[in-house]
Amino acid sequence: MTTRSDPGGWDVHTHLIPPALVAAAERGAVWGMTAAAGTLKVCGHGVPLRPISEAGALVERVRRDGLDGAVVSVPPPLFRPDIAPAERRAYVDAINEGVREACAPHAPTLRPLAYLPTEDPGLAVTVAEHLDEGWAGVVVGTALGARSYADPDYESLWSLLEARRFAAFLHPGDCPDDRLDRHYLTNLLGNPYETTLAAAGFVLGGVFERHPNLHVVLAHGGGCAATLAGRWQQGVITKRPGVPSRDLMPLDALKRFFVDSLVHHPAYLDYLIAVMGADRIVLGSDWPFPMGADCADYDLGHLAPALRRTIRHDNACAAFGADRLAGCAGAERSAVR
Repeated sequence: MTTRSDPGGWDVHTHLIPPALVAAAERGAVWGMTAAAGTLKVCGHGVPLRPISEAGALVERVRRDGLDGAVVSVPPPLFRPDIAPAERRAYVDAINEGVREACAPHAPTLRPLAYLPTEDPGLAVTVAEHLDEGWAGVVVGTALGARSYADPDYESLWSLLEARRFAAFLHPGDCPDDRLDRHYLTNLLGNPYETTLAAAGFVLGGVFERHPNLHVVLAHGGGCAATLAGRWQQGVITKRPGVPSRDLMPLDALKRFFVDSLVHHPAYLDYLIAVMGADRIVLGSDWPFPMGADCADYDLGHLAPALRRTIRHDNACAAFGADRLAGCAGAERSAVR
């Protein structure tokens, strides 16, 4: 249980599969998904439903960690760029209403993120336009096909999120590279690669120059973005082919991101702090996946207490907005229309 001596704060990287979606899948195939024997089958993935469909289990984890709460998104197997365009809106509404419904009995401890289908930029804007203040922010994936988040197609979305003060949590989906099928590299290498590729679009494409108040939180320590930002900067300085000149240089643009702390090695977390700044790191556990952290101090335990407090509490409030985390404005259920 949280006590006055606990550093408190927020785990900004946790996942739930909405029980309502599970119930629908148990009744029969829905959007190509089925559920039976405690497993959700979706796009070739088999996702065990315990504890990822149990909001109460996440609340217990929050309490064990002495946290104030968790920011909750649906897991990447539910990012479905394969859904037919005619069905996307109904699917997105179903999973968003489901995750909000799952979090509502545990408000304000659990704060939901609305999924935006950014493979369809116009629909992503439409969904975002109808979000109310009951959402902590949005979650977006990396499956954009040939697009980049720096493309003009996304300018309306970034303008809207910036104006509404909705942070975007960027979480990788599948990496479309068959070479990674061995050794679990689709996750071990593919996940950080996909995040890094998306981050490169923001940095080299000038997104933060055009949207200086946009908040983007990168999963898994930002992938490899921090290790490559110096190389990206050298590409700008030396005018490499296809690399545009930038007013906001890559090493400075990198510091516009927030990144979560899930890096699996204290030396790399120290590196992120050195390169990005201690004010850009937020606590993330990837609960309840095996590649996640088993407690809040998994990556933070070697840090001084004041810095742990900054990362767990202050930075989360800066990234998402203290009002969106501590409060529960609009907690009454309001369907995403």
